Amino acid sequence: MYWIGAPLRFLYKVYFGMIYFVSGIILYPYFMIAIRHKDKYKKAAKAKKVWSNVICYCCFIKVKLINEEHFPKEGPYIVCANHASYLDIILMFKVIPHDFAFLGKAEVLKWPIINVFFKNEIDIPVYRHQRKLAAESIHKTNEALRNNRSIAIFPEGKMQDQPPVMERFKNGAFSMAVEHNVPIVPITFKNNYKLFSDHTDFWGAGRPGIAKVFIHPIIKSENKTEIVSLRDKTFELINSEL
Repeated sequence: MYWIGAPLRFLYKVYFGMIYFVSGIILYPYFMIAIRHKDKYKKAAKAKKVWSNVICYCCFIKVKLINEEHFPKEGPYIVCANHASYLDIILMFKVIPHDFAFLGKAEVLKWPIINVFFKNEIDIPVYRHQRKLAAESIHKTNEALRNNRSIAIFPEGKMQDQPPVMERFKNGAFSMAVEHNVPIVPITFKNNYKLFSDHTDFWGAGRPGIAKVFIHPIIKSENKTEIVSLRDKTFELINSEL
């Protein structure tokens, strides 16, 4: 049964990649103007939202936001989400209503087009195996929170190997939440892995559809909040909708 629809899934992924590149190239001048604007963070957030909307529209992906009202009326806050599809990243730009810095693994610097936001300090690459650069990433994240920018992160630290089963969360996001006394906004991407799997898996999931995104109630953090307890509560909330 797996191989029956494989050619169609492959063609959809090729089409998706074409839309990503063509729309990105067309919008690239807009991106460059945004990141050089005096209000570059908000302008870049708008540019990424436009790009996300274009990709979703052209690839026939409709987003169903459940409990959108749970987002705080203003930042800063830390968005934590499960990660099982590259579609998660694109939808982050569409779903989160305020300016935010996206924390992504350093490999994103090799990705065409989207890397312009990481190279220009709109978003923050995370280096896990180089201490000096890792410390610099933490410094930039703390600075973003101090400047009232929100943060978006996948606390698993990588994409799930066997979705929807999540990996254990790392402590980083929750340590920052406690240190800066900002709330956690847990998000569950309920079925992105069924719509678009790893792009290197040519025959894996790839099709149009409705991406269901569940926004959980915020979890407040304070200086005395226990980090492990905060981490586990966030995990449980996200996992409850998978």
